Amino acid sequence: MKGNNTDNIHLLRKKISWTCLIIFIFLIGRNILIPGVNVKQVVNFLNNQYLLQTVSGALGGDLSRMSLFALGLGPWMSALILWRVFTLIKGFNLKKMPLERAFLFKTMLAVIIGFIQSIAIVNNIEIDIGVSIFGHTQVGAVLTISLLMVTGAIFLIWLSNMNEILGIGGPTILILASMIINWPENISMYFIENFRLGVDVTAVVKTVVIAIGVLFLVLLTVSFQRAQRKIPIRKVMINNNFYHKSYLPIQINPAGGMPLMYSMTLLVLPQYVLQALNYWIPNNNIVMYLIMNTTITQPVGVTFYIVILFVLSIGFAFININPDQISEDLQQSGDYIDNVEPGEETREYLTKIVFRLSSVGAIYMIAVAGLPLYLGANDQQYTQYSLTAGSVIILVSLIVNITDQISTLLTKNNYDPLFFEE
Repeated sequence: MKGNNTDNIHLLRKKISWTCLIIFIFLIGRNILIPGVNVKQVVNFLNNQYLLQTVSGALGGDLSRMSLFALGLGPWMSALILWRVFTLIKGFNLKKMPLERAFLFKTMLAVIIGFIQSIAIVNNIEIDIGVSIFGHTQVGAVLTISLLMVTGAIFLIWLSNMNEILGIGGPTILILASMIINWPENISMYFIENFRLGVDVTAVVKTVVIAIGVLFLVLLTVSFQRAQRKIPIRKVMINNNFYHKSYLPIQINPAGGMPLMYSMTLLVLPQYVLQALNYWIPNNNIVMYLIMNTTITQPVGVTFYIVILFVLSIGFAFININPDQISEDLQQSGDYIDNVEPGEETREYLTKIVFRLSSVGAIYMIAVAGLPLYLGANDQQYTQYSLTAGSVIILVSLIVNITDQISTLLTKNNYDPLFFEE
Protein backbone atom coordinates (compact mmCIF):
# COMPACT_ATOMS: atom_id res chain seq x y z
CA MET A 1 0.00 0.00 0.00
CA LYS A 2 1.36 3.37 -0.98
CA GLY A 3 2.46 5.45 1.98
CA ASN A 4 0.73 8.68 2.79
CA ASN A 5 3.01 11.62 1.98
CA THR A 6 1.17 13.65 4.64
CA ASP A 7 2.60 11.37 7.32
CA ASN A 8 6.09 11.95 5.95
CA ILE A 9 5.64 15.72 6.06
CA HIS A 10 4.31 15.51 9.61
CA LEU A 11 7.34 13.43 10.66
CA LEU A 12 9.70 15.90 8.97
CA ARG A 13 8.05 18.86 10.70
CA LYS A 14 8.32 17.09 14.04
CA LYS A 15 12.02 16.42 13.54
CA ILE A 16 12.70 19.97 12.34
CA SER A 17 10.89 21.32 15.42
CA TRP A 18 13.12 19.27 17.71
CA THR A 19 16.21 20.40 15.83
CA CYS A 20 15.15 24.06 16.08
CA LEU A 21 14.70 23.64 19.85
CA ILE A 22 18.12 22.00 20.18
CA ILE A 23 19.78 24.75 18.12
CA PHE A 24 18.04 27.35 20.30
CA ILE A 25 19.48 25.74 23.44
CA PHE A 26 22.86 25.62 21.69
CA LEU A 27 22.70 29.34 20.96
CA ILE A 28 21.85 30.10 24.59
CA GLY A 29 24.88 28.09 25.75
CA ARG A 30 27.14 29.95 23.31
CA ASN A 31 26.15 33.20 24.99
CA ILE A 32 26.76 32.04 28.57
CA LEU A 33 30.26 33.33 29.23
CA ILE A 34 32.60 31.62 31.68
CA PRO A 35 33.38 33.95 34.62
CA GLY A 36 36.86 35.00 35.68
CA VAL A 37 38.38 35.00 32.20
CA ASN A 38 40.11 37.92 30.49
CA VAL A 39 38.53 37.73 27.04
CA LYS A 40 41.01 40.19 25.52
CA GLN A 41 43.88 37.89 26.45
CA VAL A 42 41.99 34.97 24.94
CA VAL A 43 41.71 36.88 21.66
CA ASN A 44 45.42 37.75 21.74
CA PHE A 45 46.29 34.11 22.43
CA LEU A 46 44.12 32.88 19.54
CA ASN A 47 45.67 35.44 17.17
CA ASN A 48 48.87 33.41 17.49
CA GLN A 49 46.98 30.10 17.37
CA TYR A 50 44.86 30.50 14.24
CA LEU A 51 44.36 26.76 13.88
CA LEU A 52 42.85 26.43 17.36
CA GLN A 53 40.40 29.21 16.60
CA THR A 54 39.46 27.76 13.20
CA VAL A 55 39.05 24.22 14.50
CA SER A 56 36.98 25.43 17.45
CA GLY A 57 34.56 27.20 15.12
CA ALA A 58 34.43 24.20 12.78
CA LEU A 59 33.53 21.84 15.64
CA GLY A 60 30.75 23.82 17.28
CA GLY A 61 32.95 25.74 19.74
CA ASP A 62 33.71 29.41 20.31
CA LEU A 63 37.05 29.94 22.05
CA SER A 64 37.17 33.63 21.19
CA ARG A 65 34.34 34.32 23.63
CA MET A 66 35.10 31.60 26.19
CA SER A 67 31.47 30.58 26.44
CA LEU A 68 30.07 27.47 28.10
CA PHE A 69 30.40 25.64 24.76
CA ALA A 70 33.89 26.94 24.04
CA LEU A 71 35.34 23.47 23.43
CA GLY A 72 32.54 22.43 21.10
CA LEU A 73 32.43 18.79 20.02
CA GLY A 74 36.21 18.61 19.70
CA PRO A 75 36.77 16.38 22.77
CA TRP A 76 34.03 14.00 21.64
CA MET A 77 35.35 13.73 18.08
CA SER A 78 38.88 13.12 19.37
CA ALA A 79 37.52 10.44 21.69
CA LEU A 80 35.70 8.73 18.82
CA ILE A 81 38.88 8.54 16.75
CA LEU A 82 40.97 7.23 19.64
CA TRP A 83 38.28 4.69 20.48
CA ARG A 84 38.28 3.53 16.88
CA VAL A 85 42.04 3.00 17.11
CA PHE A 86 41.64 1.09 20.38
CA THR A 87 39.06 -1.22 18.78
CA LEU A 88 41.64 -2.22 16.17
CA ILE A 89 43.91 -3.55 18.93
CA LYS A 90 42.84 -7.17 19.34
CA GLY A 91 44.15 -7.41 22.89
CA PHE A 92 41.54 -4.91 24.11
CA ASN A 93 38.65 -6.93 22.63
CA LEU A 94 36.47 -3.80 22.53
CA LYS A 95 34.27 -4.86 19.60
CA LYS A 96 32.29 -7.20 21.86
CA MET A 97 31.68 -4.54 24.51
CA PRO A 98 27.98 -3.58 25.02
CA LEU A 99 27.02 -0.28 23.38
CA GLU A 100 26.01 1.36 26.67
CA ARG A 101 29.33 0.55 28.29
CA ALA A 102 31.27 1.62 25.19
CA PHE A 103 29.44 4.96 25.20
CA LEU A 104 30.38 5.44 28.85
CA PHE A 105 34.06 4.81 28.12
CA LYS A 106 33.96 7.16 25.13
CA THR A 107 32.46 9.86 27.34
CA MET A 108 35.15 9.32 29.98
CA LEU A 109 37.80 9.61 27.28
CA ALA A 110 36.16 12.83 26.04
CA VAL A 111 36.25 14.22 29.60
CA ILE A 112 39.99 13.54 29.86
CA ILE A 113 40.64 15.17 26.49
CA GLY A 114 38.39 18.09 27.43
CA PHE A 115 40.36 18.72 30.62
CA ILE A 116 43.65 18.64 28.68
CA GLN A 117 42.31 21.15 26.15
CA SER A 118 40.76 23.47 28.71
CA ILE A 119 43.84 23.49 30.98
CA ALA A 120 46.03 24.26 27.97
CA ILE A 121 43.85 27.26 27.10
CA VAL A 122 43.32 28.60 30.61
CA ASN A 123 47.02 28.42 31.45
CA ASN A 124 47.81 30.84 28.62
CA ILE A 125 45.50 33.61 29.81
CA GLU A 126 44.93 35.68 32.92
CA ILE A 127 42.15 34.45 35.20
CA ASP A 128 40.52 35.67 38.39
CA ILE A 129 41.28 33.35 41.31
CA GLY A 130 38.07 34.56 42.94
CA VAL A 131 36.05 32.15 40.77
CA SER A 132 37.75 29.13 42.32
CA ILE A 133 35.60 26.63 44.20
CA PHE A 134 38.71 24.76 45.33
CA GLY A 135 40.19 27.53 47.47
CA HIS A 136 41.49 30.94 46.41
CA THR A 137 44.50 29.67 44.49
CA GLN A 138 45.63 29.80 40.88
CA VAL A 139 45.40 26.03 40.54
CA GLY A 140 41.90 26.06 42.02
CA ALA A 141 40.80 28.74 39.55
CA VAL A 142 42.26 26.78 36.62
CA LEU A 143 40.44 23.62 37.73
CA THR A 144 37.17 25.52 38.24
CA ILE A 145 37.18 27.11 34.80
CA SER A 146 38.30 23.84 33.21
CA LEU A 147 35.45 22.04 34.98
CA LEU A 148 32.95 24.53 33.54
CA MET A 149 34.35 24.11 30.03
CA VAL A 150 34.28 20.31 30.24
CA THR A 151 30.74 20.38 31.67
CA GLY A 152 29.66 22.46 28.68
CA ALA A 153 31.32 19.99 26.31
CA ILE A 154 29.58 17.01 27.93
CA PHE A 155 26.21 18.78 27.76
CA LEU A 156 26.91 19.49 24.09
CA ILE A 157 27.57 15.78 23.50
CA TRP A 158 24.23 14.95 25.10
CA LEU A 159 22.51 17.66 23.05
CA SER A 160 23.96 16.33 19.79
CA ASN A 161 22.89 12.78 20.65
CA MET A 162 19.37 14.01 21.35
CA ASN A 163 19.27 15.61 17.93
CA GLU A 164 20.41 12.33 16.40
CA ILE A 165 17.47 10.57 18.07
CA LEU A 166 14.74 13.20 17.77
CA GLY A 167 15.86 15.71 15.16
CA ILE A 168 17.40 15.89 11.74
CA GLY A 169 21.04 16.15 10.76
CA GLY A 170 22.45 14.18 13.68
CA PRO A 171 25.32 15.60 15.76
CA THR A 172 26.65 17.54 12.79
CA ILE A 173 23.72 19.98 12.89
CA LEU A 174 25.42 21.81 15.77
CA ILE A 175 28.64 22.03 13.78
CA LEU A 176 26.68 23.39 10.82
CA ALA A 177 24.91 25.95 13.03
CA SER A 178 28.23 27.07 14.53
CA MET A 179 29.84 27.51 11.10
CA ILE A 180 26.86 29.46 9.75
CA ILE A 181 26.99 31.74 12.81
CA ASN A 182 30.75 32.31 12.50
CA TRP A 183 30.89 32.95 8.78
CA PRO A 184 29.15 36.39 8.77
CA GLU A 185 31.53 37.53 11.52
CA ASN A 186 34.55 36.27 9.58
CA ILE A 187 33.36 37.96 6.39
CA SER A 188 32.77 41.26 8.19
CA MET A 189 36.26 41.06 9.73
CA TYR A 190 37.71 40.50 6.26
CA PHE A 191 36.01 43.62 4.90
CA ILE A 192 37.10 45.66 7.91
CA GLU A 193 40.72 44.60 7.45
CA ASN A 194 40.77 45.19 3.69
CA PHE A 195 38.51 48.23 3.27
CA ARG A 196 38.98 50.19 6.50
CA LEU A 197 40.95 52.88 4.63
CA GLY A 198 38.54 53.03 1.72
CA VAL A 199 37.98 51.21 -1.56
CA ASP A 200 41.21 49.94 -3.03
CA VAL A 201 41.50 48.38 -6.50
CA THR A 202 43.79 45.63 -5.25
CA ALA A 203 41.42 44.77 -2.40
CA VAL A 204 38.43 44.69 -4.77
CA VAL A 205 40.20 42.37 -7.22
CA LYS A 206 41.30 40.17 -4.32
CA THR A 207 37.74 39.99 -3.00
CA VAL A 208 36.31 39.12 -6.42
CA VAL A 209 38.91 36.37 -6.92
CA ILE A 210 38.14 34.90 -3.47
CA ALA A 211 34.38 35.01 -4.13
CA ILE A 212 34.80 33.24 -7.49
CA GLY A 213 37.14 30.71 -5.88
CA VAL A 214 34.62 29.94 -3.11
CA LEU A 215 31.80 29.56 -5.64
CA PHE A 216 33.91 27.25 -7.79
CA LEU A 217 34.88 25.23 -4.68
CA VAL A 218 31.22 24.88 -3.69
CA LEU A 219 30.25 23.60 -7.14
CA LEU A 220 33.25 21.25 -7.23
CA THR A 221 32.47 19.86 -3.77
CA VAL A 222 28.81 19.28 -4.66
CA SER A 223 29.93 17.50 -7.84
CA PHE A 224 32.24 15.24 -5.84
CA GLN A 225 29.47 14.53 -3.33
CA ARG A 226 26.95 13.66 -6.03
CA ALA A 227 29.21 11.82 -8.49
CA GLN A 228 28.91 8.02 -8.30
CA ARG A 229 30.51 4.91 -9.67
CA LYS A 230 27.65 2.56 -10.57
CA ILE A 231 28.49 -1.13 -10.32
CA PRO A 232 25.92 -3.30 -12.20
CA ILE A 233 24.27 -5.94 -10.01
CA ARG A 234 22.53 -9.03 -11.34
CA LYS A 235 19.51 -9.78 -9.20
CA VAL A 236 18.33 -13.38 -9.45
CA MET A 237 14.75 -12.43 -8.59
CA ILE A 238 14.49 -9.98 -11.48
CA ASN A 239 14.27 -11.30 -15.01
CA ASN A 240 12.67 -8.56 -17.06
CA ASN A 241 13.47 -5.32 -18.82
CA PHE A 242 14.48 -3.67 -15.53
CA TYR A 243 17.27 -6.03 -14.49
CA HIS A 244 19.93 -3.87 -16.17
CA LYS A 245 18.92 -0.89 -14.01
CA SER A 246 20.06 -2.58 -10.81
CA TYR A 247 23.37 -1.28 -9.60
CA LEU A 248 25.45 -0.57 -6.50
CA PRO A 249 26.24 3.18 -6.25
CA ILE A 250 29.54 4.25 -4.67
CA GLN A 251 30.36 7.93 -4.30
CA ILE A 252 33.52 9.28 -5.91
CA ASN A 253 34.33 10.75 -2.49
CA PRO A 254 32.91 8.09 -0.13
CA ALA A 255 34.27 9.77 3.01
CA GLY A 256 32.62 13.16 2.38
CA GLY A 257 33.91 16.08 4.47
CA MET A 258 34.36 14.07 7.67
CA PRO A 259 38.13 13.52 7.23
CA LEU A 260 38.72 17.27 7.26
CA MET A 261 36.90 17.74 10.56
CA TYR A 262 38.61 14.84 12.26
CA SER A 263 42.03 15.72 10.80
CA MET A 264 41.79 19.19 12.29
CA THR A 265 40.75 17.66 15.61
CA LEU A 266 43.69 15.27 15.69
CA LEU A 267 46.14 17.96 14.61
CA VAL A 268 45.27 20.34 17.45
CA LEU A 269 45.21 17.61 20.12
CA PRO A 270 49.04 17.45 20.39
CA GLN A 271 49.10 21.25 20.51
CA TYR A 272 46.79 21.23 23.50
CA VAL A 273 48.92 18.60 25.24
CA LEU A 274 52.11 20.57 24.56
CA GLN A 275 50.53 23.81 25.78
CA ALA A 276 49.52 22.07 29.00
CA LEU A 277 53.03 20.63 29.41
CA ASN A 278 54.48 24.08 28.83
CA TYR A 279 52.60 25.30 31.90
CA TRP A 280 53.66 22.42 34.14
CA ILE A 281 57.21 22.27 32.73
CA PRO A 282 57.99 25.90 31.84
CA ASN A 283 60.98 26.89 29.66
CA ASN A 284 61.59 23.30 28.56
CA ASN A 285 63.51 23.44 25.25
CA ILE A 286 62.02 20.22 23.87
CA VAL A 287 58.43 21.26 24.62
CA MET A 288 59.00 24.75 23.17
CA TYR A 289 60.57 23.25 20.03
CA LEU A 290 57.62 20.91 19.50
CA ILE A 291 55.11 23.72 20.04
CA MET A 292 56.83 25.90 17.45
CA ASN A 293 57.37 23.18 14.81
CA THR A 294 54.16 21.14 14.96
CA THR A 295 51.80 24.02 14.19
CA ILE A 296 49.92 24.28 10.92
CA THR A 297 52.19 27.12 9.80
CA GLN A 298 55.30 24.91 9.81
CA PRO A 299 56.23 22.28 7.18
CA VAL A 300 56.35 19.48 9.79
CA GLY A 301 52.86 20.30 11.04
CA VAL A 302 51.49 20.58 7.49
CA THR A 303 53.00 17.23 6.52
CA PHE A 304 51.50 15.62 9.62
CA TYR A 305 48.11 17.13 8.75
CA ILE A 306 48.24 15.86 5.14
CA VAL A 307 49.17 12.34 6.26
CA ILE A 308 46.28 12.31 8.76
CA LEU A 309 43.90 13.65 6.11
CA PHE A 310 44.85 10.92 3.62
CA VAL A 311 44.62 8.10 6.18
CA LEU A 312 41.26 9.29 7.52
CA SER A 313 39.88 9.72 3.98
CA ILE A 314 40.61 6.05 3.30
CA GLY A 315 39.40 4.98 6.75
CA PHE A 316 36.07 6.84 6.64
CA ALA A 317 35.42 5.52 3.13
CA PHE A 318 35.63 1.94 4.37
CA ILE A 319 33.47 2.83 7.38
CA ASN A 320 30.76 4.28 5.11
CA ILE A 321 31.08 1.50 2.53
CA ASN A 322 31.94 -1.87 4.04
CA PRO A 323 33.03 -4.33 1.29
CA ASP A 324 32.83 -7.28 3.72
CA GLN A 325 29.20 -6.55 4.61
CA ILE A 326 28.16 -5.77 1.03
CA SER A 327 29.73 -8.96 -0.37
CA GLU A 328 28.10 -11.00 2.39
CA ASP A 329 24.67 -9.44 1.73
CA LEU A 330 24.99 -10.08 -2.01
CA GLN A 331 25.98 -13.70 -1.43
CA GLN A 332 23.10 -14.33 0.97
CA SER A 333 20.54 -12.83 -1.42
CA GLY A 334 21.95 -14.70 -4.40
CA ASP A 335 22.77 -11.47 -6.26
CA TYR A 336 26.15 -10.95 -7.87
CA ILE A 337 28.35 -8.55 -9.85
CA ASP A 338 28.88 -9.35 -13.52
CA ASN A 339 32.06 -11.35 -14.16
CA VAL A 340 32.91 -11.44 -10.43
CA GLU A 341 32.59 -14.56 -8.31
CA PRO A 342 30.44 -14.18 -5.16
CA GLY A 343 32.19 -14.18 -1.80
CA GLU A 344 35.89 -13.45 -1.42
CA GLU A 345 36.40 -12.29 -5.00
CA THR A 346 33.52 -9.83 -4.68
CA ARG A 347 34.96 -8.50 -1.42
CA GLU A 348 38.38 -7.96 -3.01
CA TYR A 349 36.81 -6.33 -6.06
CA LEU A 350 34.79 -3.87 -3.94
CA THR A 351 37.79 -3.18 -1.69
CA LYS A 352 39.87 -2.14 -4.71
CA ILE A 353 37.11 0.15 -6.00
CA VAL A 354 36.51 1.81 -2.61
CA PHE A 355 40.26 2.33 -2.13
CA ARG A 356 40.67 3.89 -5.57
CA LEU A 357 37.67 6.20 -5.18
CA SER A 358 38.63 7.22 -1.64
CA SER A 359 42.15 7.96 -2.89
CA VAL A 360 40.67 10.31 -5.49
CA GLY A 361 38.65 12.06 -2.76
CA ALA A 362 41.72 12.26 -0.51
CA ILE A 363 43.85 13.76 -3.29
CA TYR A 364 41.13 16.32 -3.99
CA MET A 365 40.94 17.46 -0.36
CA ILE A 366 44.72 17.48 0.02
CA ALA A 367 45.11 19.57 -3.15
CA VAL A 368 42.50 22.09 -2.03
CA ALA A 369 42.96 22.26 1.76
CA GLY A 370 46.34 20.64 2.40
CA LEU A 371 49.14 21.52 -0.01
CA PRO A 372 48.47 25.31 0.05
CA LEU A 373 49.32 25.23 3.77
CA TYR A 374 53.01 24.89 2.86
CA LEU A 375 52.83 28.47 1.55
CA GLY A 376 51.74 29.56 5.03
CA ALA A 377 55.32 29.15 6.27
CA ASN A 378 56.12 32.39 4.43
CA ASP A 379 52.77 34.17 4.61
CA GLN A 380 50.07 33.33 7.18
CA GLN A 381 47.36 34.53 4.79
CA TYR A 382 47.80 31.35 2.78
CA THR A 383 47.17 29.35 5.94
CA GLN A 384 43.92 31.23 6.49
CA TYR A 385 42.83 30.73 2.87
CA SER A 386 43.60 27.00 2.99
CA LEU A 387 41.76 26.46 6.28
CA THR A 388 38.86 28.49 4.91
CA ALA A 389 38.77 26.21 1.85
CA GLY A 390 38.58 23.22 4.19
CA SER A 391 35.73 24.89 6.08
CA VAL A 392 33.85 25.42 2.81
CA ILE A 393 34.18 21.71 1.95
CA ILE A 394 32.93 20.75 5.43
CA LEU A 395 30.02 23.20 5.23
CA VAL A 396 28.90 22.05 1.79
CA SER A 397 29.23 18.36 2.74
CA LEU A 398 27.08 18.87 5.84
CA ILE A 399 24.40 20.72 3.89
CA VAL A 400 24.33 18.02 1.18
CA ASN A 401 24.00 15.26 3.79
CA ILE A 402 21.16 17.06 5.57
CA THR A 403 19.27 17.70 2.32
CA ASP A 404 19.67 14.01 1.45
CA GLN A 405 18.23 13.07 4.84
CA ILE A 406 15.27 15.40 4.32
CA SER A 407 14.67 13.93 0.86
CA THR A 408 14.76 10.41 2.32
CA LEU A 409 12.21 11.34 5.00
CA LEU A 410 9.88 12.87 2.41
CA THR A 411 9.94 9.75 0.24
CA LYS A 412 9.71 7.29 3.12
CA ASN A 413 7.06 4.59 2.44
CA ASN A 414 6.13 6.45 -0.72
CA TYR A 415 6.05 3.49 -3.11
CA ASP A 416 3.58 1.89 -5.49
CA PRO A 417 1.73 -1.30 -4.55
CA LEU A 418 3.18 -4.61 -5.76
CA PHE A 419 -0.27 -6.01 -6.60
CA PHE A 420 -3.41 -4.28 -7.78
CA GLU A 421 -5.81 -3.27 -5.05
CA GLU A 422 -9.50 -3.74 -5.35
